[in-house]
Order: sequence, then C-alpha cells, then structure tokens
Amino acid sequence: MSAITTLDKSAVLARAREAIDTRTRFVETLFDAATDAAAAHSAVADARDAAATADTVFEKAYRDALAAGWTAAELKAAGLPTPAAPRRSGRRSTPRRSKATTPTVPTPIDTVPSDGAAVDEQATA
Repeated sequence: MSAITTLDKSAVLARAREAIDTRTRFVETLFDAATDAAAAHSAVADARDAAATADTVFEKAYRDALAAGWTAAELKAAGLPTPAAPRRSGRRSTPRRSKATTPTVPTPIDTVPSDGAAVDEQATA
C-alpha cells in the first residue's frame, strides 16, 4: 500500500492553506507598509509646498514693509526675522570647465627613429 493512501486529504489541504495564509500575511504587511510610506511621502511633499508658499508670502510682506519705509535694522530690532536667502542648487546643469592658468607645454620625450637609434626631440628641433 502506498503512503499517499494513508494520508488524510483534509489535513494535507489544511496545512497547505495555513502555509498560504502565513505567506499572504507577509504580503499584506508589505502592502500596508508601502501604503503608509506613500502617504508619508505625499505629506512631506505637501508640507514642502506649504512651506515654500509661506516663505514666498513672508518675503513679499518683508519687501512691502521695506517699500513702506521700514529699514531692515528697524524690523530686526522689532524682533522680526529676515527672509532666508534663496538656496543655490548643489548641481550644475553643465559641468564646469577647468581653467588653465598657463598653457600646457608638452614635455620632451625620447623617440626612436626607424633605424633604431635613440634621439632626443629637443636635440633635433
């Protein structure tokens, strides 16, 4: 008699379903974590947009105060902050070219003429 006939079909299927359920829980946890991460990144982007808008409004109000006759020193003495200087991007759109301060002069090298005798280039120039 084979070993397969001694097994209980419902017990085998129950173990298989349990294994599938365990693996499915990992996928469910992964899905929930990915959803939470996406929501957090979206909240960060929204906060950055809100901060940029607030900075723009603040800078305009500061310029308006200066245009109305207030000085930067008076505003500072009143305890008001000055707008932050705009940040410069760390990346350049085009790479910098190196600036050569002196022209490059080739160094003399020994050359070997076709007859095999070594000749110094400066001696032949």
